[in-house]
Amino acid sequence: MSPARTNWQRWISPRALFAHLLLLIFFPGCLVAGWWQATVAFSGNGLSYLYAFEWPVFAIFSTVLWWNFLHDEPGTYGKEKLVALRRPRPDNAANDRERAVSFRSEDEGEELRNYNDYLEQLANRPTAKTWRRR
Repeated sequence: MSPARTNWQRWISPRALFAHLLLLIFFPGCLVAGWWQATVAFSGNGLSYLYAFEWPVFAIFSTVLWWNFLHDEPGTYGKEKLVALRRPRPDNAANDRERAVSFRSEDEGEELRNYNDYLEQLANRPTAKTWRRR
């Protein structure tokens, strides 16, 4: 798949279309709520001045969330990143095959060893429960 096709699919996937719909509803709603709070504040309610500034901040925050949601790269963290770190590099492929990679410490205690075992079990599950799994 070419990078251009991947970028285009990022914008029209079902997940992205849902995010677009939420932003199209939430962003103008926040601006309308801010305008309403401003009119209430001008009529004499002092607390509404705070809300009049708060709603546009929510609108900006929703846009930042929408942008990050669409440009999320699953391979940069989580199980995918751990698998990529453990994968042998092409330049040292022969050396990496001979040497096993271990993230364990020699002097880890019983509690830490149990916790690391638990994390390995989670990492070795066939499918992880995340929102990006389809």
